[in-house]
Amino acid sequence: MSANAQREARLPLDDAPPDGTVRLLEIGGHRIGLVRVDGSLHALADRCPHRGAPLCSGRITTPVEVRDGDLRLGDRGSILRCPWHKWEFEITTGRCIVDPRLRVRKYAVRLEGDEIVVSLDRA
Repeated sequence: MSANAQREARLPLDDAPPDGTVRLLEIGGHRIGLVRVDGSLHALADRCPHRGAPLCSGRITTPVEVRDGDLRLGDRGSILRCPWHKWEFEITTGRCIVDPRLRVRKYAVRLEGDEIVVSLDRA
C-alpha cells in the first residue's frame, strides 16, 4: 500500500451521505465521519474533544439560536451532538457550541472527477 493510500480515502460521489447523515471512514487508523450540510461535504474526527466519545454516532440536528432577543432555528442539520454528554459542534467549522475553546478536528475533503477524496490533511 502506498503512503498516499494510508493518508486518504476515495469513494464514488454516489456513495456520499445524504444531508443529515454520517458516513464513517477509516484512514490510516483514524475514524472520520463524512457529513453533508446543505450540499457541501465535511469530514470530522470521530472523537469528541470533551471526553473522547465516538462523536459521529451522535445526532445531527438544527441549532436554536438567540438573535435580537428572539429564539430562532439556525441552519438546518448543521450541528453534530455528542452521544455521551450532548455537547454540540458546528459541522462546517468544528467549533464547540458549549465551549468555544474546543474544536473537533476537521479533515480536508475535495472532489476529483466523480470521486470524493478525504485526506488526513487538516481542513
